[in-house]
Amino acid sequence: MLQEESLVRRVIAGDPAAEEEFFGMYRPRLYRTTTYFLGYNDSEVDDVVQDTFVIAIPRLKDYVFDAPIYAWLRQICLRLCYARMRGRRRMLMSAEEDLEVLLCNRAVEKLQQESELIEKEQKLNFLQELKKQLCPESRQIIELRHGQGLTYSSISQTLKIPMGTVMSRLARAREQIRKLATHRPEMADKILS
Repeated sequence: MLQEESLVRRVIAGDPAAEEEFFGMYRPRLYRTTTYFLGYNDSEVDDVVQDTFVIAIPRLKDYVFDAPIYAWLRQICLRLCYARMRGRRRMLMSAEEDLEVLLCNRAVEKLQQESELIEKEQKLNFLQELKKQLCPESRQIIELRHGQGLTYSSISQTLKIPMGTVMSRLARAREQIRKLATHRPEMADKILS
């Protein structure tokens, strides 16, 4: 105990050799304590040991030698270990919550995509049924516009008819589809929008 007190007084006085001896004496024991709590492969073990010294050295001047200095250093080290463990627990809980939100969002997106695909398929099937009932001219213009997604200009060039004729034929074909779809008007509006 007297030897420890003498060493601490030399450290407080700023003796570099005493500091080196102090670190050499307590670092291995603090390292073992830290690895016991955090694990042998933990990347923060060295940081915790270093932080223990960073906290302890300025406070050495206030240390009362009623117990071995290692007991005091160990308490500082343990508090740092517990703080790291609490921080990891919070990070893990936060990561788990983030993962849960991500998985829920993905599930919702997947359901929406499936719903959109089903709706699209229903629209296409309904449109196919209705197109069979149209005259060939109307069926052709609807197929070019809504089936292939061509612009009025492209339809005009494909059919070699004026753009005004494309517009009027398309309007007549849409009106025919609306009349044919009286039993399901919501579908007619969706496929012709």
